[in-house]
Amino acid sequence: MELALLQKLVAQLASDRAFRETFFADPARVAASEGLTGAGEALSQSHCEQLRQFARVLQDRRLAQVGELLPLTHKALGTRFADLFHNYAITPPSGTRPCEDALGFVRHLKQHAATERLEPEWSLSLARYEAAQIEATWLDERLVFRCLPHAVRKLSALLAVGDVPAGSYRRLSLALWWRTSTRSRLKHWLR
Repeated sequence: MELALLQKLVAQLASDRAFRETFFADPARVAASEGLTGAGEALSQSHCEQLRQFARVLQDRRLAQVGELLPLTHKALGTRFADLFHNYAITPPSGTRPCEDALGFVRHLKQHAATERLEPEWSLSLARYEAAQIEATWLDERLVFRCLPHAVRKLSALLAVGDVPAGSYRRLSLALWWRTSTRSRLKHWLR
């Protein structure tokens, strides 16, 4: 039982920055509050920087996985994708699977766009489009519909050949994914 609690504590230390800082301020108290006896002292003696480095490695792995699931968004945002993801990744992952992390990141982008300007503006439409595709594909949703304010088809074609287009590309796009049953083949329509 102690081993399972210790593994949980190490995982939380690696994924939650606020918890990690609280732990290193008073390791014995935090370990005791998690139900561990001598583990706090042992963990606090392991170098603080090693745990931070481990956390960075896990965060970079999450970034790579989310980038693979959101390739259009990644291309559209360029280097800002990593910066925005690191702001999102300060908190623990939204779920245990990379697709849940990608959906959490898209929610973060929506919140970011609501308070600050997201450039290019149409990158949020691409993120929402890819999030809907993840919901349909990985979460086995039978019907997913999105109404997007930008020309998603045109933007994805331009990004596929390596262009990052300038301009607003304002044009309503409708995207639909459906399947007749949870085991049937997923169909997609984009206009």
